[in-house]
Amino acid sequence: MADLTVSYQYTREDIMNFVLDTFSFEKVRCTLFLIFNLASFIIGVVFFCMHNIPLGCLFVAFSIMVFPLILFLTYITVRNSLRVLSSVVCTLKDDGVNFISNFGDTLIPFKDINDVKVTEALIFIYISKNSALVVPKRAFRDSTKAIDFAARLVDRFNKSKTKVN
Repeated sequence: MADLTVSYQYTREDIMNFVLDTFSFEKVRCTLFLIFNLASFIIGVVFFCMHNIPLGCLFVAFSIMVFPLILFLTYITVRNSLRVLSSVVCTLKDDGVNFISNFGDTLIPFKDINDVKVTEALIFIYISKNSALVVPKRAFRDSTKAIDFAARLVDRFNKSKTKVN
């Protein structure tokens, strides 16, 4: 089977989609965080009911500002780490995914891939829970090439997982 190669550069939308997908990927952490935020909001309302306005304002403001702040800080961290990337070339080979950037040439075997997720605009190749290669579908000449790339990637990923088990 011929190797499939795609060349692209990351955009702000790619970075933001990765951040949002990472938060949805870690459902337990996100659920606990939302419970913590909700509890903080309820504690603030209880303080308001007890006529302790300063503490009520503190807890409510904390619950309203913390979640967007953490999303923003995560976005800044990922954006700064990806800003140094120039153009990226991703090649789907028989033995893995070859990722070439200004940092060097890396071949990631299919057995080392944690998960593959295909969305409407992006293909995520998770190396760990919080680390992924992001391949934007817009980098392909047409949507059929993107669909073919994603289908082959998922097929080879699934075959490598069945060999391990």
